[in-house]
Amino acid sequence: MKAITATVVAAIAGAAAADTTEISPSRFLVDEGVTFEIGHLSALDYTFDWTDDSGTISGEVDPTLVLVSGQTYNFIRTSGSHPLVICNDTLPISGDDGEITRLTSDGAVIDAATLTPIEDFRADPGPTTDMIVWTLTDDDIGTYSYTCRITGHVAMTGKIEVIAADEPCLADVNGDGMVTPTDFTAWVGAFNSNAPECDQNGDGMCTPTDFTAWVGNYNAGC
Repeated sequence: MKAITATVVAAIAGAAAADTTEISPSRFLVDEGVTFEIGHLSALDYTFDWTDDSGTISGEVDPTLVLVSGQTYNFIRTSGSHPLVICNDTLPISGDDGEITRLTSDGAVIDAATLTPIEDFRADPGPTTDMIVWTLTDDDIGTYSYTCRITGHVAMTGKIEVIAADEPCLADVNGDGMVTPTDFTAWVGAFNSNAPECDQNGDGMCTPTDFTAWVGNYNAGC
């Protein structure tokens, strides 16, 4: 029988709103509009930098970005080659956050999956100032991917999740409408009983990694 020690770690410093929260490794909730500055590592990965009231995030490799309806996000390429396009969920991909691979090298498949108009969802390489400016609405809620338009660069791929601004607060495990340390005790109970509230990282499972995700959700506030 699984169990977890009910030790409140120092990371639980208090509920505070944050623009960026690392929900789990290579998966970030960015709840305010920012400009993502996108470099690259050879033909293997994109790197993302951005700054908001939470501070500066640098060098994140192919992160999964959880973005919020009602916000505007800019995607600008800062290095040469490797045009970035944003695609819908018909683009075949596989893998986990930070290690996602495109499963096709067919340019027609990539173009068919790219959001339209295609020129608005393609960020061309630097030094151009061309960028993607994406203002999200509730109609955009869903799952997307970004990838390099060069057909053979299948590893330069990541995921984008768009959520509603009023999506229920995961950290409020006891459902009292507040995010407080008592939700830690509630999460432990959910973990030990395998209750749905245990799943804090959205992978459909209840595991100890959900504790780290709960801490991130707690510090993000609601």
